[in-house]
Amino acid sequence: MAMALGCNGFFVDPTLTSMSVSTLQSTTLQNVGSTVQLQATGTYDDGSHKNLTGTATWSVTSNPDFVSVNAAGLATAKKVTPAGTTATVQAAAQSSNGSVVSGTITLTVGQSTSLTITSSLGTTISLATNPINTPVSFTATLNGNSVTSSTTFTSSNSAIINIPSGATSGTIGGTTGTVTITANDSTDNATGTLVITVTN
Repeated sequence: MAMALGCNGFFVDPTLTSMSVSTLQSTTLQNVGSTVQLQATGTYDDGSHKNLTGTATWSVTSNPDFVSVNAAGLATAKKVTPAGTTATVQAAAQSSNGSVVSGTITLTVGQSTSLTITSSLGTTISLATNPINTPVSFTATLNGNSVTSSTTFTSSNSAIINIPSGATSGTIGGTTGTVTITANDSTDNATGTLVITVTN
């Protein structure tokens, strides 16, 4: 026993140097009452890591009216309007040297109703490389998820890009100029636009 106690003096508790906050779930809280479990991981000066979720001090440092967090790191949406508002959640712990180490994560509340539209040929199309009747397809995403199958696309000028009714693709019309592609996802009541310029 005496030897064990004596040897104990050679061991020094590692010092907490940094902390990160993560989640295996989505960082978007779509509805009031939606929750996400956060995890705080501490990194120490000896290279080790430790789960500090249950011992860290949790707080919401920005927009606390929108998100709350309990002592176990469970974040809950309190408000979701306007959609897309972000809140910063912080986990903090005291290191063995007396300093406070913290980490944060950004959560988004509400579901955006703005579609992100992309074109298979980009936003600047040259007729020299993509002549008349060259196919061009469009995709729509909402909150990171593809909604192309439930989205209709229309062209503001069919002479520049022609899109048949109900199609997700069209063809180059052969005329130069700027055209606006409008997308409407009827399932989620979301819309979006993409401006494309066609040159010689």
